[in-house]
Amino acid sequence: MLDLLRFKKEFVSLCRDQLCESGPGDMVIEERKVNKAQRGMLNGMLFRKEGLNCAPTLYVEDFYKAYKAGSSIPDLSHQAVETVVRSLGMANMLSAESFERLADPVNYRVRLLYKNRNKEYLKDKPALDVGCGLVFIAEIDGGEYGAVFTDTLLKETGMSREELFDKAMESTISKYPAVLHDLADSVCSRPEDCENLLEGPAVRAPAGTGPGYVLTNSSFYWGAGVLFYPGVIDRIHELLDGDFYVLPSSVHELIIMADEDQDPQQLTDLVRSANRSVVKDSEILADDLFVCRAGKLQRVSFGGVVPACAGTVC
Repeated sequence: MLDLLRFKKEFVSLCRDQLCESGPGDMVIEERKVNKAQRGMLNGMLFRKEGLNCAPTLYVEDFYKAYKAGSSIPDLSHQAVETVVRSLGMANMLSAESFERLADPVNYRVRLLYKNRNKEYLKDKPALDVGCGLVFIAEIDGGEYGAVFTDTLLKETGMSREELFDKAMESTISKYPAVLHDLADSVCSRPEDCENLLEGPAVRAPAGTGPGYVLTNSSFYWGAGVLFYPGVIDRIHELLDGDFYVLPSSVHELIIMADEDQDPQQLTDLVRSANRSVVKDSEILADDLFVCRAGKLQRVSFGGVVPACAGTVC
């Protein structure tokens, strides 16, 4: 079996051959290092075609994983080129007006990241620090096509960082409202059949009667950031009649547990064990345990609670 470097050399070469045989004649492959959120630096293949601004990017690491699982390099190169040609066919249908609609603030959204896991990625991007090492980034969410806001892109829009995140938060909250489900119900039932405990009258959820609660958004995708929607922390405090622990189970959701008869070290061990054995590396939010006390998020250490942060990383 080839290592990543030798695989990359053969794979890219076969992709270029495949383009010559069945792809657009004026398309070329550019190799670049690409920094991705949650994944770090990857080997990118940019497929460029003259006269087209859209340049689909594939990552060698994704195909190397399939190669190690038993797929042949010729089959993978054929799959890669087919994928690019298909996506370029869709790109040709996009007009200038389509891109203008894509850049409408209604299509902005935020994603929550842990700063320490994404230091290099965040260097050229505006971020909103929400404390304890957690930050929001903003992106244009256009379905098949989108873009993360960089410092350069933000400058081109003429908006300030504050304006960007005000608009992105407003759009995100409107399109992807917060949901809180009983953990047992979320495991045994379909999401649409689970009661959203954040809605309805202020009836307290029975603390201590179950393993906890799942906090996410209505799409169940990149939903961990809903904890910072206005009023969500206060609402959960009301429902649980007190403080609560926040287990960062992934970038998609959080586990909420009432701060009653809980061992913070065991909860921390649970988070870190799940991150090593269950959660995909690209979906890990953090290895830390958090607690909400008096309406403020704090990071828990084995020796106690680390003070909450205002605008700096804990």
